[in-house]
Amino acid sequence: MSETLRHVIESISPASAAHAEGARLRLAPAGVPVLERLAARLGGAQHTSHVRSARRMIAVCLGDHGAGDPGLSLGEHHPTVIAAHAIADGTAALATIARTTHTPIVIVDAGAREPAHLPAAAIRLGRVATFDLLREPAMTVVDATLGLDAGIALAISLSEPGVDLLAVGALGLGSEVSTAALLGALARVATTNATGDEGVAAANRLGLAFTGSPLEILAAFGGGETAVLAGLMLAAASMNVPVILDGHATGAAALVAAAFAPAVRGYLIASHAGIDAAAGPPIFEVGLGHGEGTGAAMLLPLIDQVAAVCA
Repeated sequence: MSETLRHVIESISPASAAHAEGARLRLAPAGVPVLERLAARLGGAQHTSHVRSARRMIAVCLGDHGAGDPGLSLGEHHPTVIAAHAIADGTAALATIARTTHTPIVIVDAGAREPAHLPAAAIRLGRVATFDLLREPAMTVVDATLGLDAGIALAISLSEPGVDLLAVGALGLGSEVSTAALLGALARVATTNATGDEGVAAANRLGLAFTGSPLEILAAFGGGETAVLAGLMLAAASMNVPVILDGHATGAAALVAAAFAPAVRGYLIASHAGIDAAAGPPIFEVGLGHGEGTGAAMLLPLIDQVAAVCA
């Protein structure tokens, strides 16, 4: 563990139960339980009953996994590249919602397989796609550590102008295999494998059989985006900034972050079902499954309503 990571972990205090209740009580007269629950999560994380939402950003981390490698170079036709360009050029659903909620999007290359074809606006962290976790560790411990540190640096950079909350999403081939392994290793959860994907089932079995430190588990089964997002979540929590999650890949990163610092759970908010319980019960269930940040962005108008009442 790096000294930077150690310092961040030691800087995380529990979310404030008193402020969570204070924020909830401000919403109680409205008689809308979902807003009360959201107010409590935000107030506890921000350590204030006067919830803030005006300054926010969406960070979408790209990371391809060796377990999902198609075996040939797809160049500009790689699914991660196509999705990233759709976000950058404004045609993706996430971009549309971000425009209507006046929320900037930051695209982060945390280990895409075809980095040369990504949008010019993507922030390059110098990470690479991982190895096939079904055959060997996905990353070295050194690479996992560097990814965590990069996520910490990213969170600090995004927060320098002052930020009230961060929303995150992730894109990358093979993330469902990585998530299954991390669920097994960190949550001891046996996946149902409803898709019938043997790779997912095999990864979950590997995770269930694996023992090691959080860093070793991250290196064995995580991706570049997992490490970066986990570092971002830890740093955000150390600065009392709530993080809105979207999709299984961000949920897996939340599991990693919580393994390093259990108190981080109080700063994570699951936007919808399908995200691990490290972030608590989801705010809504709408059948979203892409995980690139759309679900998190859809939560922003509700957060604005909470902030308006709590002002």
